[in-house]
Parts: sequence; structure tokens; C-alpha cells
Amino acid sequence: MLQVLTTREKEAAQRRGYMCEHLLCFYSMVSDQTALYDDNFPVYLNPWGEVDVILFGLDDRGAEGISCVHDLMARSFSILNIVSPTPFPELPRGHQRYVDWDFHIDVAHFDLELKGHVYKNLRSRMHQVAAQGYHARQSRVFTSQHTYLLARHMARHPLEVWDYEELLSLERFFQEHDHGLMIEAYHDDHLVGFDVVDFVDDGKVMVVPLGIYLDRPLVSDFLMYENLRFARARGCNWVDVGLACGSDGLRSFKEKWFAQPKYTLYVYTVPLSPLTE
Repeated sequence: MLQVLTTREKEAAQRRGYMCEHLLCFYSMVSDQTALYDDNFPVYLNPWGEVDVILFGLDDRGAEGISCVHDLMARSFSILNIVSPTPFPELPRGHQRYVDWDFHIDVAHFDLELKGHVYKNLRSRMHQVAAQGYHARQSRVFTSQHTYLLARHMARHPLEVWDYEELLSLERFFQEHDHGLMIEAYHDDHLVGFDVVDFVDDGKVMVVPLGIYLDRPLVSDFLMYENLRFARARGCNWVDVGLACGSDGLRSFKEKWFAQPKYTLYVYTVPLSPLTE
């Protein structure tokens, strides 16, 4: 059964999640309706007939999602996008777009003092960061400086349509929900980067779905460390730093900070019959 969620129900469902794909409130900003299938699988529907289903169940992490897929394929949708923890070779007319990994950092056991040989490279990196003179703030308020960074980020990077939608909906997300925040990097009084963070698994997992930076040295390293400090202070066990997005450089950066590929994601697109007028 497909149940469309109210704002309050989305909030409650997100607290049951455990990974980046369970940020129901954030991702609902770019969908017309957010729903749960069998009270387990998140489903995002847009008004043009495109549907995204997440087969990482909120409660039963080993639940079988094929019946959910077959049900959605039988409905009047034009495109079905599937994010699955297992391959789906039997999908008719479906094709696998890519495989990715969701990276998590075990912040409960991360040494924030960066002592010992294992942290040698990060110690050196953070000494260089200190020389840049950055300082951190937390905020939920969008300013002209945030707009400046967003515009330059979108101009500099080739993005998917979905990425543009997420970026353009950030301000509305903070207006409509009372959780989530931006961890920001400043040089003097100038904003040079910010990470968006939110929480799942009743606050035990902090998720970092987006990072927006100017082309300044080591801003991403500075914010990564600030994210870990903030998560530790909040009592989180893990920081979900998101997907590799097909980038060797991004994967290397996450692994440098001891991020582990905790979940494998198989992403499919199934073209269905076009909607009739």
C-alpha cells in the first residue's frame, strides 16, 4: 500500500531511517508527494509522472522490494527510478545506471585529537588548514552570501537536474522544517563554504547530503573536521558523508577521513508508458 505522508509523518519516518537516502524531509522539497510503500520504503512522486523508490527499508533492512517495484510499475507513471541494496537483473525494460556506495565515518571511535601514526596525514593536513585562518559557525538562515556560493557552485560544476532542484530548494527546507542546519566556514566575515547536515536514526546518525564551497584551499577538510566535532558533541555514532557519485577524487577524500563504504546502492531507471493527457 502506498501512503502519502503529511509533514509530521515525514518527520517521524525520517527518525526511523539510518542513511542518506532516508532524508525524507529534505528530498521531499523536490517532489510533489512523499509516501511510504508498506510503511517501509520511501517513495517520491513528482507531478510529471516520475517516481523514485528507495528499497532500503526504514524498519526491515532485509525486506524484499521486488513486490513494491512490480506494484509501482503497474501504475500510471512515466519513469521509475530505483535505489536498491541488491541488483535487479530481472527488471523488464530496466537498465542499471550505476553502482555507488554510501560512506560513513565511525565518529564514536574517531580520535578528534588526531594522535598516533594512523592520523599522521590528517594531522599534517589540519596544520595547513589552521594556517588558512578559517572559523566555523552554525546557522539555519540563508543570506546573500549563501546565494553567492550557490550560484558559483552551480556555474562551476556539471550537475544533474535533481542536483539543481535540491540546491534551489535549500532555503525553503529550512523555512518549512525546524531541524537540520548549515555548518559554515568563514574567512574573516566572508562565507567560503558550508555543509548541510541533518539527522536520522533518532539522532544517532548525522547525514551530510550537500557541501557548497568556493575555490579556496582546504575548505572541505576544515568543514569535515568541524562536522565530526559537531557530531561527537551531539552524541552521534556515525556521520554519513554521502555517496562517491562516480568520482575517484571524492571517494579518496572521504576515505582519507576514514569513511567506510557501509551500503552499496544499485541505481536503475525503468521507462514506463507515457502519461496520457
